[in-house]
Amino acid sequence: MGEPCAKCGSRRLIPDADVLDQGQYSDGTLKAKYDRHPSAWIYKGRAMTKLLARICVQCGYTELYAEHPEVLDEAYRDVLDQEDKE
Repeated sequence: MGEPCAKCGSRRLIPDADVLDQGQYSDGTLKAKYDRHPSAWIYKGRAMTKLLARICVQCGYTELYAEHPEVLDEAYRDVLDQEDKE
């Protein structure tokens, strides 16, 4: 069943709820992003993953989780490797 709510301890949780982005040019899915080349004008080497929510029914506390955090980690480590080479 997983961990209880971090705020109130309830076990009444909704896992993996979608979180929607209502931006003008959005596909409707809230995402986390990390750019390998943030100062580049184009071809930033962007890595993205969908965010999911875990919602407590008792108190409403909501946690966000990256669906595929390894995608962001790979981009982050690429940046660290480039910095080490400089």
